[in-house]
Amino acid sequence: MNTITKALNNVATLVACKTINGTSFVGIKHYENSKEELSNQTFLVGINYAKLLDADLKTLKAFDIKPLIKKFGKDVVTKAYNELLTSLIKRTATEFEKEILRSAGDSTINRSDAQSNAFESVAKGLKTKDNDLYIYGLCVRKTVLVKGNYKTVNSSLKTIVKKKIKEDAELKETKFKQFKLGNLETLNIQGFEI
Repeated sequence: MNTITKALNNVATLVACKTINGTSFVGIKHYENSKEELSNQTFLVGINYAKLLDADLKTLKAFDIKPLIKKFGKDVVTKAYNELLTSLIKRTATEFEKEILRSAGDSTINRSDAQSNAFESVAKGLKTKDNDLYIYGLCVRKTVLVKGNYKTVNSSLKTIVKKKIKEDAELKETKFKQFKLGNLETLNIQGFEI
């Protein structure tokens, strides 16, 4: 894709995103990620991420870890659960509480701030970083067309348990994704195909 075509697509994407009121479904066809996986995806933009985290916190507080304790053991499950819970509590804290955590050098808040500060929001569901556009939102459907080249990862048991807790509790933050635009994908936003 040449520079002029990419610039025109970026303008069309920006215009389409500026028309979003509330939430809206966005379709991405033929998205290729960094692992060469090709997929079609549908996601919801305009979601309030802070409210999503608040809902996840309520869900996690109500989650029953007993079945996982039977499978993986009390120590590892309790530690994994408490780390997930602590992270969500910190990320849903008030700005005053976050300031205290920042001044103490809290790693959770530092990582969260770094992620937030790395991008500039330009419209609902659209961010920019280093002259690239990113669409972001809650993934509601994904169809893999070509499998990617993913390396086998030897995760620790605690990491495996954390992933299992997030999956079993159906935490929404795990489905909040962003996509770097500019390859050969097609976007469907607000009735526009870009």
